Amino acid sequence: MAKNRCPSTVTADIKRNRLIIRLRGEVPKKDVEQIYTDVRFCVADLKPGFSVITDLTEARIGHLSAIGTFKKITAYLTEKQVGQVIRVVGQGKVIFQQLAKLTDKTAGYQPMYAKNIEEAEVLLADLTGEKPES
Repeated sequence: MAKNRCPSTVTADIKRNRLIIRLRGEVPKKDVEQIYTDVRFCVADLKPGFSVITDLTEARIGHLSAIGTFKKITAYLTEKQVGQVIRVVGQGKVIFQQLAKLTDKTAGYQPMYAKNIEEAEVLLADLTGEKPES
């Protein structure tokens, strides 16, 4: 029997001091709890002021039961002194609207939006003074 894996991923780019979260497909509470665990492990390797890119282009919808865990992720990132936050949203999706409402009221967590990863990289490069990867 194959183990059911979370299609979403969380990775740390230590060299660039960046957290990359990719949400894919439907995002049920169980997957968001795994993402929260992965975020905590990855952030431990990053320095305060780290950037975050959250790619929502392959996500369809988040389950309402996961809202509390999404809030915990946002609070955790804020507590760990997150710097720039970029959300890659592609064409407007339901999950984008859900996450936008969720973080509108979170102090210290002000995401910006990009249509694709390349645009997010250029935006971060402009904000941080680093060169975007080719």
